Amino acid sequence: MRRSSSTRRIVELVTALAAKGKRVILAGTDTDFRGEPFGPMPQLSPWPRSSTSCTRSASAAATPLSRNQRLIGGKPARYDSPTIMVGKRESYEARCRHCHEVPRRDERPVEMKQLTS
Repeated sequence: MRRSSSTRRIVELVTALAAKGKRVILAGTDTDFRGEPFGPMPQLSPWPRSSTSCTRSASAAATPLSRNQRLIGGKPARYDSPTIMVGKRESYEARCRHCHEVPRRDERPVEMKQLTS
């Protein structure tokens, strides 16, 4: 994975501040809609002395909703869609790892009712 110049600058800044003993507070998503490492987070994750990971839970089963599900037209985005897509709030939803879907280009999206049958 090629790192962008902004990713390099963020990592360099955090590294420099931490080396000076400064307290650095960061927030961000660690994976993209595919479930793959996102932006500078993989380079930043070894640095903290303490870390808090926040997830939502499905109320019925208390399953952690740890995945970002991108929806395009109400259906899961295919793997080959752009990594960054700025849109309305309903463009993404939190899902557990079992309900998270990322169809390949040659796959048709799976209907949610099929997952629960």
